[in-house]
Amino acid sequence: MMAFRVCGRLAYLGILVRFGSLERGRVTAMRVYDTPSIRNVAIVGHSGSGKTQLTSAMLFDAGMVNRLGMVDEGTTVTDFDEEAIERKHTLAATASYAEWNKTKINVLDTPGIANFLSEARTALGVSDAAVVVVDAVSGVEVQTEKTWAEAQELGIPRVVVLNHLDRERASLTRSLTSLQDVLGRIIVPIQVPIGSEKSFRGVVDLITMRALLFASDSDGKPSVEDIPDDLIASAKTARETLIEMVAEADDNLMEKFFEAGTLSQEELEAGLRIAVLAGQVAPLLCTSATLNIGVVPLLDA
Repeated sequence: MMAFRVCGRLAYLGILVRFGSLERGRVTAMRVYDTPSIRNVAIVGHSGSGKTQLTSAMLFDAGMVNRLGMVDEGTTVTDFDEEAIERKHTLAATASYAEWNKTKINVLDTPGIANFLSEARTALGVSDAAVVVVDAVSGVEVQTEKTWAEAQELGIPRVVVLNHLDRERASLTRSLTSLQDVLGRIIVPIQVPIGSEKSFRGVVDLITMRALLFASDSDGKPSVEDIPDDLIASAKTARETLIEMVAEADDNLMEKFFEAGTLSQEELEAGLRIAVLAGQVAPLLCTSATLNIGVVPLLDA
């Protein structure tokens, strides 16, 4: 596992950061990737939304480290200096990488504190996509808006991660309303949560219409099951909204949608990719990075 300070273009990243101990992470043998198989992804958002914890869970689920680092314990890969550990806040943009499905993902964890917004801007400037992390309790906050606007100005695709869904007063409905009111209706869920607050245990994938349930041991590996009966109706409604948004982004899909009243799974997947790359849809995923719920689907996305 490697981590770098971000400075300038990603191709000119600085010196390899040394870890305090191998418990923080382990160096893995990295294969050589050609450019089309490399993705630079900036993790941005307001302070306290869970960006560093999400990065930690991504690295763990990808097998880059042998334990799930925790912000509260000071054991994450990207918050490695004493001041960041003491404050429990990221103070500089830091890059790590994950190898997933034959792709190297350079993950750029950024500060959410206003004084360090320039670090997020630098990371966005060298990224292929932005993962905008939002606290499911607080909804849209100041730095959410600023980093969103920066990514929009740069013209890079955006994915919204609604995090902390295991916390008291966490709400997809309230957060989605906040997001769409402030940032635009292009934000559309591709998942809905299973359970709420302390009972949050997984997500319904609106593309495959299958339930992904996660064990309580934080291993991050979902079991694929049928959608719970009490969520079938709401999941179908959410999927219809997703299909309509995707169809609007492509004339051919819009024609098929008008003819058939829906899209096939293959058409939905292909259309979603087109819409996201064009900046016409920003998919929303549901997670609890602390419990490592919903992170593997984010890597798959």
